[in-house]
Amino acid sequence: MIATVWSTLNFTLAFVFELVAVGALAYWGVRTSRSRVAKILRGAGMAVAAMVLWGLFAAPEASLSVPVAAVATKVLVFGGAAAALWQLGHRKLAVAFPLLVVANLAAIHFGHLSL
Repeated sequence: MIATVWSTLNFTLAFVFELVAVGALAYWGVRTSRSRVAKILRGAGMAVAAMVLWGLFAAPEASLSVPVAAVATKVLVFGGAAAALWQLGHRKLAVAFPLLVVANLAAIHFGHLSL
């Protein structure tokens, strides 16, 4: 029972981190553009690109099961989100976010091994 609750919480937190990463990338796209059209296109484009990559390679039910591509996608999306936060001036969050993601992924991995 406790293992199931722990696993559910960690997978839920992982999903929240994925949403935060997509949001940070979209926010960066909007904040670094000048015109209204460019803001919409860059913000939406960053979010869509991250979600498509995630769906193809990193999602639990990914379309393509390539472990190296899954890791590369996670590094690209989470690292890009951290870089975006850093560039936007959210330095503490930019450092804390990837650390929390790694801790969550480790908890999922090691929790799965013990089940």
